[in-house]
Amino acid sequence: MVLELVERYLDLIRGVALGSGPWLAFNATLATIPAVLAVALFHRRRPTTAAWALGVVLFVLFLPNAPYVVTDLIHLRRVLDANPGTRVSDMVPAGVLALLVVWGVGCYAVALAELDRQIARVPGLARRRLTVRAGVHLLCAFGVVLGRIPRLHSWHVVTRPAATVDGIVAVLHPLAVPLVVALALAFALAAAAVTAVGRAAWARTVEVGETARRRAQAVALRRLPG
Repeated sequence: MVLELVERYLDLIRGVALGSGPWLAFNATLATIPAVLAVALFHRRRPTTAAWALGVVLFVLFLPNAPYVVTDLIHLRRVLDANPGTRVSDMVPAGVLALLVVWGVGCYAVALAELDRQIARVPGLARRRLTVRAGVHLLCAFGVVLGRIPRLHSWHVVTRPAATVDGIVAVLHPLAVPLVVALALAFALAAAAVTAVGRAAWARTVEVGETARRRAQAVALRRLPG
C-alpha cells in the first residue's frame, strides 16, 4: 500500500517535470538572475565603472522577473488539468507551483535587501529609502504587466525595441493603473513577509548555534583537570 502510494507520487512528480518542468525552470532561472546581479553589484562597495553601470542596467531590466512568478499562479488550473488525480495528489503540482512563487519572492527580497545596501551608501537616497522602495515596487509591477499582457521579456529592449515601445504605449492606459498599484502592494507585502521570515529564521539559527557553542565550552571546561 505504501509502495503504491510512493510510486503514485513519483509518477506525478515525473509528469509535472516532463510537462511543466521546462517553463518552471525557465521562470525560476529568470527570477534568480536579479538576485545574483544584486549580490554581485551591491553587496560590497564597488567603483562606478562602465561595467558596473551596465550591470545596474541589467539588474533593473531583469528585476521584474523575480516577482513575475507570482502571476504564474494563473497557470494552476492548467497544471492540475495536465496532471489529473485526487485532491491529495493535486498537492504535488500545486506544491511545485507554490515553490516557484516562494522562490521568486525570495529572490526579489534578496535583490531588494542588497539594493538597500547601495541606497544606504548614497546620502541623498538613504533618507528616502521608503520612497525608493515604493518606486521600485511600482516599476516592477509595471514590468510584470508588460510581461503578462504584451508578453515582453527583459531582453526585448535590445532585440525588439520597437515592439517594446509599442507594448509600453499599449499598457499606458488608465485602467492599467489600479492593476499596477495592486501588484506593487502585493509584491511589497510578499517581499516583506519573506524577509521577516528569513530574518527570524536566521536569528533563531544564530541563537541555536550560540547556545550549542556555550554548551560545548561548558563541557570542555568541566573536563579540564581540577
